[in-house]
Amino acid sequence: MNISRKLMIIVVLTIFEISLTLFSMFEILQGAKFHQLNMLHLKYISEFSEQVMLTDDVDDLDTEKLRKTIYDIRQQPIDCLAQINGIEKFIMRRIGTYEAIELCEKDIVDANEGLKLIDSFVRNEISWQEFFVKLGSVSNILNQNSIDFEEPIVKTVEFIFNAMVPLVVIISIINIIFITYLSKNITGSINKVIALLSRENTNEAIDETISRNVSGEIKELLVVAGARLKEELVKTEINQKLELLVEQRTESLTKANDELAQFAYRMSHDLKAPLTSAKGLAQFVVQDIGEENFGEASENSVKIVSQMEKLERLIISVLALNDPEPKPEETSLVDMESVLSNVRENNAELLKENQCQFSGEANVEGDVQTNEKSMTLILDNLVSNAAKYCDKNKDFQFVKIIINEQKFDYSIRVVDNGLGIPEERLSEVFQMFKRFHPNVSFGSGLGLATVKKHVDYLKGSISLESSTKGTTFIITLPKEDTV
Repeated sequence: MNISRKLMIIVVLTIFEISLTLFSMFEILQGAKFHQLNMLHLKYISEFSEQVMLTDDVDDLDTEKLRKTIYDIRQQPIDCLAQINGIEKFIMRRIGTYEAIELCEKDIVDANEGLKLIDSFVRNEISWQEFFVKLGSVSNILNQNSIDFEEPIVKTVEFIFNAMVPLVVIISIINIIFITYLSKNITGSINKVIALLSRENTNEAIDETISRNVSGEIKELLVVAGARLKEELVKTEINQKLELLVEQRTESLTKANDELAQFAYRMSHDLKAPLTSAKGLAQFVVQDIGEENFGEASENSVKIVSQMEKLERLIISVLALNDPEPKPEETSLVDMESVLSNVRENNAELLKENQCQFSGEANVEGDVQTNEKSMTLILDNLVSNAAKYCDKNKDFQFVKIIINEQKFDYSIRVVDNGLGIPEERLSEVFQMFKRFHPNVSFGSGLGLATVKKHVDYLKGSISLESSTKGTTFIITLPKEDTV
Protein backbone atom coordinates (compact mmCIF):
# COMPACT_ATOMS: atom_id res chain seq x y z
CA MET A 1 0.00 0.00 0.00
CA ASN A 2 1.30 3.49 -0.83
CA ILE A 3 2.23 5.84 2.02
CA SER A 4 -0.36 8.35 0.84
CA ARG A 5 -3.09 5.73 1.11
CA LYS A 6 -1.96 4.82 4.61
CA LEU A 7 -1.96 8.46 5.59
CA MET A 8 -5.41 8.83 4.05
CA ILE A 9 -6.69 6.09 6.36
CA ILE A 10 -5.35 8.06 9.34
CA VAL A 11 -7.00 11.22 8.03
CA VAL A 12 -10.31 9.40 7.51
CA LEU A 13 -10.15 7.87 11.01
CA THR A 14 -9.34 11.26 12.53
CA ILE A 15 -12.15 12.99 10.65
CA PHE A 16 -14.56 10.24 11.69
CA GLU A 17 -13.38 10.54 15.30
CA ILE A 18 -13.82 14.32 15.32
CA SER A 19 -17.22 14.03 13.63
CA LEU A 20 -18.43 11.58 16.28
CA THR A 21 -17.19 13.85 19.05
CA LEU A 22 -18.87 16.91 17.56
CA PHE A 23 -22.07 14.94 16.95
CA SER A 24 -22.06 13.78 20.59
CA MET A 25 -21.53 17.34 21.82
CA PHE A 26 -24.31 18.62 19.57
CA GLU A 27 -26.75 15.97 20.75
CA ILE A 28 -25.89 16.63 24.41
CA LEU A 29 -26.49 20.33 23.81
CA GLN A 30 -29.76 19.42 22.10
CA GLY A 31 -30.75 17.49 25.19
CA ALA A 32 -29.99 20.55 27.29
CA LYS A 33 -32.18 22.66 24.99
CA PHE A 34 -35.03 20.16 25.30
CA HIS A 35 -34.69 20.25 29.09
CA GLN A 36 -34.83 24.04 28.93
CA LEU A 37 -37.98 23.94 26.80
CA ASN A 38 -39.54 21.51 29.28
CA MET A 39 -38.66 23.84 32.14
CA LEU A 40 -40.43 26.67 30.33
CA HIS A 41 -43.34 24.30 29.69
CA LEU A 42 -43.56 23.53 33.40
CA LYS A 43 -43.30 27.21 34.25
CA TYR A 44 -46.21 28.17 32.02
CA ILE A 45 -48.26 25.20 33.26
CA SER A 46 -47.62 26.42 36.80
CA GLU A 47 -48.87 29.87 35.80
CA PHE A 48 -51.89 28.31 34.10
CA SER A 49 -52.74 26.18 37.16
CA GLU A 50 -52.41 29.22 39.40
CA GLN A 51 -54.73 31.24 37.15
CA VAL A 52 -57.30 28.44 37.25
CA MET A 53 -57.13 28.05 41.04
CA LEU A 54 -57.43 31.79 41.66
CA THR A 55 -60.61 31.97 39.60
CA ASP A 56 -63.44 31.65 42.14
CA ASP A 57 -66.29 32.69 39.90
CA VAL A 58 -67.00 33.85 36.38
CA ASP A 59 -66.40 37.50 37.32
CA ASP A 60 -62.77 36.75 38.20
CA LEU A 61 -62.16 34.97 34.91
CA ASP A 62 -59.66 36.53 32.46
CA THR A 63 -60.03 34.42 29.32
CA GLU A 64 -57.44 36.39 27.36
CA LYS A 65 -54.82 35.77 30.02
CA LEU A 66 -55.69 32.05 30.07
CA ARG A 67 -55.51 31.93 26.27
CA LYS A 68 -52.09 33.63 26.21
CA THR A 69 -50.71 31.21 28.80
CA ILE A 70 -51.92 28.22 26.77
CA TYR A 71 -50.25 29.72 23.69
CA ASP A 72 -47.01 29.93 25.69
CA ILE A 73 -47.40 26.30 26.80
CA ARG A 74 -48.07 25.15 23.25
CA GLN A 75 -45.03 27.00 21.87
CA GLN A 76 -42.58 24.78 23.77
CA PRO A 77 -43.53 21.44 22.06
CA ILE A 78 -43.68 23.33 18.74
CA ASP A 79 -40.10 24.54 19.24
CA CYS A 80 -39.07 21.07 20.34
CA LEU A 81 -40.45 19.42 17.20
CA ALA A 82 -38.81 22.08 15.04
CA GLN A 83 -35.36 21.22 16.48
CA ILE A 84 -35.54 17.43 16.21
CA ASN A 85 -33.82 16.20 13.03
CA GLY A 86 -34.09 12.95 11.11
CA ILE A 87 -31.08 11.33 12.78
CA GLU A 88 -32.51 12.00 16.23
CA LYS A 89 -35.88 10.56 15.19
CA PHE A 90 -34.13 7.44 13.86
CA ILE A 91 -32.16 7.00 17.12
CA MET A 92 -35.24 7.57 19.27
CA ARG A 93 -37.20 4.96 17.31
CA ARG A 94 -34.37 2.46 17.74
CA ILE A 95 -33.96 2.92 21.50
CA GLY A 96 -37.66 3.25 22.28
CA THR A 97 -37.80 6.93 23.22
CA TYR A 98 -39.84 8.13 20.24
CA GLU A 99 -42.65 8.73 22.71
CA ALA A 100 -41.00 12.08 23.47
CA ILE A 101 -41.91 13.27 19.96
CA GLU A 102 -45.40 11.81 20.29
CA LEU A 103 -45.77 13.62 23.63
CA CYS A 104 -44.87 16.91 21.92
CA GLU A 105 -47.50 16.29 19.25
CA LYS A 106 -50.02 15.25 21.91
CA ASP A 107 -49.19 18.32 23.98
CA ILE A 108 -49.99 20.58 21.03
CA VAL A 109 -53.33 18.81 20.53
CA ASP A 110 -54.13 19.07 24.27
CA ALA A 111 -53.25 22.78 24.26
CA ASN A 112 -55.52 23.30 21.26
CA GLU A 113 -58.30 21.54 23.17
CA GLY A 114 -57.80 24.04 25.97
CA LEU A 115 -58.10 26.93 23.50
CA LYS A 116 -61.28 25.40 22.05
CA LEU A 117 -62.67 25.06 25.58
CA ILE A 118 -62.09 28.76 26.22
CA ASP A 119 -63.75 29.64 22.90
CA SER A 120 -66.77 27.46 23.79
CA PHE A 121 -67.13 29.19 27.14
CA VAL A 122 -66.82 32.64 25.59
CA ARG A 123 -69.63 31.71 23.15
CA ASN A 124 -71.72 30.48 26.15
CA GLU A 125 -71.82 26.94 24.78
CA ILE A 126 -70.87 25.44 28.16
CA SER A 127 -71.61 26.42 31.74
CA TRP A 128 -69.18 27.98 34.18
CA GLN A 129 -69.05 24.81 36.31
CA GLU A 130 -68.37 22.56 33.33
CA PHE A 131 -65.75 24.99 32.00
CA PHE A 132 -63.95 25.15 35.35
CA VAL A 133 -63.82 21.34 35.69
CA LYS A 134 -62.58 20.78 32.12
CA LEU A 135 -60.03 23.56 32.44
CA GLY A 136 -58.56 21.85 35.49
CA SER A 137 -58.46 18.59 33.54
CA VAL A 138 -56.55 20.27 30.70
CA SER A 139 -54.04 21.65 33.22
CA ASN A 140 -53.47 18.18 34.70
CA ILE A 141 -53.04 16.61 31.25
CA LEU A 142 -50.49 19.24 30.15
CA ASN A 143 -48.58 18.84 33.42
CA GLN A 144 -48.48 15.06 32.99
CA ASN A 145 -47.21 15.48 29.43
CA SER A 146 -44.30 17.54 30.74
CA ILE A 147 -43.47 14.95 33.41
CA ASP A 148 -43.63 12.07 30.90
CA PHE A 149 -41.42 14.01 28.45
CA GLU A 150 -38.42 14.14 30.80
CA GLU A 151 -37.64 10.40 30.97
CA PRO A 152 -37.27 9.62 27.23
CA ILE A 153 -35.15 12.75 26.69
CA VAL A 154 -32.80 11.81 29.54
CA LYS A 155 -32.65 8.25 28.21
CA THR A 156 -31.81 9.50 24.70
CA VAL A 157 -29.01 11.78 25.92
CA GLU A 158 -27.58 9.02 28.12
CA PHE A 159 -27.67 6.57 25.21
CA ILE A 160 -25.78 8.98 22.94
CA PHE A 161 -23.20 9.72 25.64
CA ASN A 162 -22.72 6.05 26.62
CA ALA A 163 -22.54 4.91 22.99
CA MET A 164 -20.41 7.64 21.45
CA VAL A 165 -17.71 8.15 24.11
CA PRO A 166 -16.51 4.50 24.07
CA LEU A 167 -16.65 4.56 20.27
CA VAL A 168 -14.47 7.70 20.15
CA VAL A 169 -11.99 6.11 22.58
CA ILE A 170 -11.83 2.92 20.48
CA ILE A 171 -11.26 4.86 17.27
CA SER A 172 -8.54 6.93 19.00
CA ILE A 173 -6.76 3.72 20.08
CA ILE A 174 -7.05 2.26 16.57
CA ASN A 175 -5.74 5.52 15.13
CA ILE A 176 -2.72 5.57 17.45
CA ILE A 177 -1.98 1.89 16.69
CA PHE A 178 -2.19 2.57 12.97
CA ILE A 179 0.07 5.63 13.29
CA THR A 180 2.62 3.54 15.19
CA TYR A 181 2.42 0.82 12.54
CA LEU A 182 2.82 3.35 9.76
CA SER A 183 5.81 4.91 11.49
CA LYS A 184 7.55 1.54 11.86
CA ASN A 185 6.60 0.55 8.32
CA ILE A 186 8.03 3.70 6.77
CA THR A 187 11.14 3.58 8.98
CA GLY A 188 11.68 -0.05 7.94
CA SER A 189 11.36 0.88 4.28
CA ILE A 190 13.86 3.70 4.75
CA ASN A 191 16.36 1.41 6.51
CA LYS A 192 15.96 -1.11 3.72
CA VAL A 193 16.74 1.55 1.14
CA ILE A 194 19.80 2.69 3.13
CA ALA A 195 21.09 -0.89 3.23
CA LEU A 196 20.63 -1.21 -0.51
CA LEU A 197 22.38 2.06 -1.23
CA SER A 198 25.28 1.16 1.07
CA ARG A 199 26.36 -1.63 -1.26
CA GLU A 200 29.29 -0.92 -3.54
CA ASN A 201 27.56 -1.39 -6.87
CA THR A 202 27.49 0.39 -10.18
CA ASN A 203 24.65 2.73 -11.00
CA GLU A 204 23.04 0.05 -13.15
CA ALA A 205 23.19 -2.54 -10.31
CA ILE A 206 21.64 -0.10 -7.82
CA ASP A 207 18.83 0.78 -10.23
CA GLU A 208 18.11 -2.91 -10.80
CA THR A 209 18.14 -3.65 -7.05
CA ILE A 210 15.86 -0.71 -6.32
CA SER A 211 13.46 -1.75 -9.07
CA ARG A 212 13.26 -5.28 -7.65
CA ASN A 213 13.02 -4.50 -3.91
CA VAL A 214 11.43 -1.05 -3.55
CA SER A 215 7.94 0.09 -4.47
CA GLY A 216 5.57 3.00 -4.08
CA GLU A 217 6.56 6.60 -3.42
CA ILE A 218 10.00 5.66 -2.06
CA LYS A 219 10.97 4.04 -5.36
CA GLU A 220 9.80 7.10 -7.28
CA LEU A 221 11.75 9.34 -4.93
CA LEU A 222 14.92 7.32 -5.38
CA VAL A 223 14.62 7.31 -9.16
CA VAL A 224 14.12 11.09 -9.32
CA ALA A 225 16.87 11.77 -6.76
CA GLY A 226 19.27 9.33 -8.47
CA ALA A 227 18.94 11.24 -11.71
CA ARG A 228 19.94 14.52 -10.04
CA LEU A 229 22.35 13.75 -7.22
CA LYS A 230 25.18 11.39 -6.47
CA GLU A 231 24.57 8.18 -4.59
CA GLU A 232 25.60 9.22 -1.06
CA LEU A 233 23.79 12.57 -1.21
CA VAL A 234 20.59 10.86 -2.34
CA LYS A 235 20.77 8.35 0.51
CA THR A 236 21.27 11.07 3.18
CA GLU A 237 18.59 13.37 1.81
CA ILE A 238 15.95 10.64 1.54
CA ASN A 239 16.69 9.42 5.05
CA GLN A 240 16.47 12.90 6.59
CA LYS A 241 13.35 14.03 4.73
CA LEU A 242 11.33 10.88 5.29
CA GLU A 243 12.28 10.52 8.95
CA LEU A 244 11.37 14.18 9.55
CA LEU A 245 8.06 13.72 7.73
CA VAL A 246 7.17 10.65 9.77
CA GLU A 247 8.22 12.29 13.05
CA GLN A 248 6.26 15.48 12.38
CA ARG A 249 3.08 13.72 11.27
CA THR A 250 3.26 11.18 14.08
CA GLU A 251 3.78 13.90 16.68
CA SER A 252 1.05 16.09 15.19
CA LEU A 253 -1.53 13.30 15.02
CA THR A 254 -0.66 11.99 18.49
CA LYS A 255 -0.94 15.48 19.96
CA ALA A 256 -4.26 16.05 18.15
CA ASN A 257 -5.65 12.78 19.55
CA ASP A 258 -4.53 13.64 23.09
CA GLU A 259 -6.08 17.11 22.92
CA LEU A 260 -9.28 15.75 21.40
CA ALA A 261 -9.61 13.07 24.06
CA GLN A 262 -9.04 15.64 26.84
CA PHE A 263 -11.49 18.07 25.25
CA ALA A 264 -14.17 15.39 24.82
CA TYR A 265 -13.76 14.23 28.43
CA ARG A 266 -13.86 17.71 29.96
CA MET A 267 -16.75 18.87 27.79
CA SER A 268 -18.84 15.78 28.51
CA HIS A 269 -18.22 16.26 32.26
CA ASP A 270 -18.85 20.02 32.29
CA LEU A 271 -21.96 19.71 30.14
CA LYS A 272 -23.43 16.84 32.12
CA ALA A 273 -23.01 18.49 35.55
CA PRO A 274 -25.53 21.34 35.09
CA LEU A 275 -27.92 19.01 33.24
CA THR A 276 -27.88 16.53 36.10
CA SER A 277 -28.40 19.32 38.63
CA ALA A 278 -31.23 20.83 36.61
CA LYS A 279 -32.88 17.43 36.28
CA GLY A 280 -32.84 16.91 40.05
CA LEU A 281 -34.21 20.40 40.68
CA ALA A 282 -36.91 19.85 38.07
CA GLN A 283 -38.05 16.74 39.92
CA PHE A 284 -38.25 18.80 43.11
CA VAL A 285 -40.28 21.45 41.25
CA VAL A 286 -42.76 18.81 40.07
CA GLN A 287 -43.00 17.47 43.63
CA ASP A 288 -43.42 20.97 45.08
CA ILE A 289 -46.15 21.80 42.58
CA GLY A 290 -47.91 18.57 43.44
CA GLU A 291 -47.75 19.54 47.10
CA GLU A 292 -48.78 23.12 46.22
CA ASN A 293 -45.52 24.39 47.71
CA PHE A 294 -45.18 27.09 45.06
CA GLY A 295 -42.62 29.12 46.99
CA GLU A 296 -40.18 26.23 47.07
CA ALA A 297 -40.98 25.43 43.44
CA SER A 298 -40.17 29.00 42.49
CA GLU A 299 -36.84 28.87 44.32
CA ASN A 300 -35.91 25.61 42.60
CA SER A 301 -36.95 27.07 39.25
CA VAL A 302 -34.54 29.96 39.82
CA LYS A 303 -31.80 27.42 40.56
CA ILE A 304 -32.65 25.60 37.32
CA VAL A 305 -32.31 28.86 35.41
CA SER A 306 -28.93 29.37 37.09
CA GLN A 307 -27.76 25.93 35.96
CA MET A 308 -28.96 26.60 32.42
CA GLU A 309 -27.12 29.95 32.44
CA LYS A 310 -23.99 28.14 33.55
CA LEU A 311 -24.42 25.70 30.68
CA GLU A 312 -25.04 28.59 28.30
CA ARG A 313 -21.84 30.33 29.42
CA LEU A 314 -19.87 27.16 28.81
CA ILE A 315 -21.32 26.75 25.32
CA ILE A 316 -20.57 30.40 24.51
CA SER A 317 -16.97 29.90 25.70
CA VAL A 318 -16.59 26.83 23.48
CA LEU A 319 -18.04 28.64 20.48
CA ALA A 320 -15.74 31.63 21.07
CA LEU A 321 -12.75 29.29 21.33
CA ASN A 322 -13.70 27.67 18.02
CA ASP A 323 -14.37 30.88 16.11
CA PRO A 324 -12.71 30.65 12.68
CA GLU A 325 -9.65 32.79 12.06
CA PRO A 326 -10.76 36.16 10.63
CA LYS A 327 -9.85 36.78 6.99
CA PRO A 328 -8.03 39.94 5.87
CA GLU A 329 -11.19 41.21 4.19
CA GLU A 330 -13.02 40.97 7.54
CA THR A 331 -10.94 43.80 9.01
CA SER A 332 -12.02 47.42 9.16
CA LEU A 333 -11.06 50.75 10.68
CA VAL A 334 -12.07 50.47 14.32
CA ASP A 335 -12.66 53.30 16.80
CA MET A 336 -10.84 52.09 19.92
CA GLU A 337 -12.79 54.49 22.15
CA SER A 338 -15.95 52.75 20.92
CA VAL A 339 -14.41 49.34 21.67
CA LEU A 340 -13.57 50.46 25.23
CA SER A 341 -17.11 51.76 25.66
CA ASN A 342 -18.55 48.43 24.47
CA VAL A 343 -16.29 46.49 26.83
CA ARG A 344 -17.42 48.69 29.72
CA GLU A 345 -21.09 48.14 28.80
CA ASN A 346 -20.68 44.39 28.28
CA ASN A 347 -19.22 43.98 31.77
CA ALA A 348 -21.22 46.67 33.56
CA GLU A 349 -23.27 44.29 35.69
CA LEU A 350 -20.26 42.15 36.65
CA LEU A 351 -18.17 45.24 37.52
CA LYS A 352 -20.99 46.67 39.64
CA GLU A 353 -21.59 43.38 41.41
CA ASN A 354 -17.92 43.12 42.42
CA GLN A 355 -17.51 46.88 43.09
CA CYS A 356 -14.70 46.98 40.56
CA GLN A 357 -13.89 50.34 38.93
CA PHE A 358 -13.23 50.32 35.18
CA SER A 359 -11.23 52.88 33.23
CA GLY A 360 -9.82 52.92 29.73
CA GLU A 361 -7.78 55.22 27.54
CA ALA A 362 -6.87 54.94 23.86
CA ASN A 363 -3.79 56.97 22.99
CA VAL A 364 -3.93 56.39 19.24
CA GLU A 365 -4.20 58.67 16.23
CA GLY A 366 -7.42 57.96 14.38
CA ASP A 367 -8.95 54.52 13.89
CA VAL A 368 -7.07 51.21 13.98
CA GLN A 369 -7.17 48.66 11.14
CA THR A 370 -8.14 45.41 12.88
CA ASN A 371 -10.89 42.84 13.41
CA GLU A 372 -13.34 44.46 15.82
CA LYS A 373 -14.94 41.20 16.95
CA SER A 374 -11.60 39.64 18.00
CA MET A 375 -10.40 42.86 19.63
CA THR A 376 -13.62 43.18 21.68
CA LEU A 377 -13.58 39.50 22.65
CA ILE A 378 -9.97 39.75 23.91
CA LEU A 379 -10.64 42.79 26.10
CA ASP A 380 -14.03 41.45 27.25
CA ASN A 381 -12.45 38.26 28.60
CA LEU A 382 -9.61 40.06 30.37
CA VAL A 383 -11.92 42.63 32.01
CA SER A 384 -14.42 39.92 32.97
CA ASN A 385 -11.63 37.92 34.66
CA ALA A 386 -10.40 41.03 36.49
CA ALA A 387 -13.89 41.71 37.82
CA LYS A 388 -14.59 38.12 38.86
CA TYR A 389 -11.27 37.65 40.65
CA CYS A 390 -10.89 41.05 42.34
CA ASP A 391 -9.41 41.18 45.84
CA LYS A 392 -12.16 42.14 48.30
CA ASN A 393 -9.57 42.66 51.03
CA LYS A 394 -8.20 45.77 49.30
CA ASP A 395 -9.61 49.25 49.84
CA PHE A 396 -10.89 49.41 46.28
CA GLN A 397 -10.78 47.23 43.21
CA PHE A 398 -9.99 48.40 39.71
CA VAL A 399 -9.25 47.26 36.16
CA LYS A 400 -7.93 49.60 33.51
CA ILE A 401 -7.08 49.32 29.82
CA ILE A 402 -4.32 51.48 28.33
CA ILE A 403 -3.86 51.45 24.54
CA ASN A 404 -0.76 53.19 23.21
CA GLU A 405 0.32 53.68 19.62
CA GLN A 406 4.04 53.06 19.06
CA LYS A 407 6.23 53.40 15.98
CA PHE A 408 5.70 49.91 14.58
CA ASP A 409 2.93 48.47 16.72
CA TYR A 410 0.15 49.01 19.26
CA SER A 411 0.64 48.21 22.94
CA ILE A 412 -2.39 47.21 25.01
CA ARG A 413 -2.05 46.83 28.78
CA VAL A 414 -4.88 45.45 30.93
CA VAL A 415 -4.05 46.12 34.58
CA ASP A 416 -5.92 45.04 37.72
CA ASN A 417 -5.23 44.82 41.44
CA GLY A 418 -6.98 41.50 41.92
CA LEU A 419 -5.94 38.18 43.47
CA GLY A 420 -3.22 37.52 40.91
CA ILE A 421 -2.05 34.17 39.53
CA PRO A 422 0.26 31.85 41.52
CA GLU A 423 3.80 32.13 40.17
CA GLU A 424 4.22 28.36 39.88
CA ARG A 425 1.19 28.20 37.57
CA LEU A 426 2.00 31.05 35.18
CA SER A 427 2.98 28.56 32.49
CA GLU A 428 -0.60 27.18 32.51
CA VAL A 429 -2.34 30.53 32.01
CA PHE A 430 -3.30 30.08 28.35
CA GLN A 431 -4.16 26.38 28.54
CA MET A 432 -7.77 25.18 28.23
CA PHE A 433 -9.78 24.37 31.38
CA LYS A 434 -7.26 25.98 33.75
CA ARG A 435 -8.76 27.87 36.69
CA PHE A 436 -6.64 29.39 39.44
CA HIS A 437 -9.27 30.52 41.98
CA PRO A 438 -12.22 28.12 41.43
CA ASN A 439 -13.71 28.88 44.85
CA VAL A 440 -13.92 32.61 44.23
CA SER A 441 -16.10 32.80 41.11
CA PHE A 442 -17.67 30.85 38.27
CA GLY A 443 -15.95 30.14 34.97
CA SER A 444 -15.25 27.53 32.29
CA GLY A 445 -11.45 27.77 32.21
CA LEU A 446 -11.59 28.68 28.51
CA GLY A 447 -11.42 32.49 28.71
CA LEU A 448 -7.65 33.00 28.57
CA ALA A 449 -7.22 30.20 26.02
CA THR A 450 -9.72 32.11 23.85
CA VAL A 451 -7.78 35.35 24.41
CA LYS A 452 -4.51 33.71 23.31
CA LYS A 453 -6.15 32.23 20.22
CA HIS A 454 -7.56 35.56 19.07
CA VAL A 455 -4.30 37.41 19.80
CA ASP A 456 -2.63 34.86 17.52
CA TYR A 457 -5.35 35.55 14.92
CA LEU A 458 -4.31 39.19 15.03
CA LYS A 459 -0.65 38.15 14.56
CA GLY A 460 0.21 39.61 17.94
CA SER A 461 1.82 38.45 21.17
CA ILE A 462 0.61 38.38 24.77
CA SER A 463 2.48 38.12 28.06
CA LEU A 464 1.67 38.82 31.70
CA GLU A 465 3.07 39.91 35.02
CA SER A 466 1.31 38.75 38.17
CA SER A 467 1.68 38.90 41.93
CA THR A 468 -0.52 39.33 44.98
CA LYS A 469 -0.74 43.03 44.05
CA GLY A 470 -2.54 42.20 40.82
CA THR A 471 -2.03 41.16 37.21
CA THR A 472 -0.97 43.00 34.06
CA PHE A 473 -1.56 41.52 30.60
CA ILE A 474 0.59 43.05 27.84
CA ILE A 475 -0.59 42.65 24.26
CA THR A 476 1.46 43.80 21.26
CA LEU A 477 -0.19 44.04 17.84
CA PRO A 478 1.84 44.96 14.73
CA LYS A 479 0.62 48.04 12.88
CA GLU A 480 0.86 46.97 9.27
CA ASP A 481 0.05 43.30 9.83
CA THR A 482 -2.79 43.81 12.36
CA VAL A 483 -5.56 41.65 10.99
